[in-house]
Amino acid sequence: ALALAFSAFVALAEEKTLTGKIVCSKCTCKKTEKCGPAFVSKDKDGKTTVLLVKGKAAKSIKHGRICKANSSVEVTITGSIKEGNITASKISEKK
Repeated sequence: ALALAFSAFVALAEEKTLTGKIVCSKCTCKKTEKCGPAFVSKDKDGKTTVLLVKGKAAKSIKHGRICKANSSVEVTITGSIKEGNITASKISEKK
């Protein structure tokens, strides 16, 4: 049982690369009381996933570009996901 718990923890800590949009967590998503970056993506079934963006890479998108309702920046984001947050190690803006 301990080995299973450890392997599940290691799998959760792995970095993933996702494609979607960076939006304001307050103005667009209504998820937080203060403005900040949130990553939004849709899977092939149309289900929307919202993750709050943490880590140094979160500052790579200037907040003024996303801090209006329904404004966004298309990105590819790499990071580890835990409890509704993604700790971003890299955010690349789509050209």
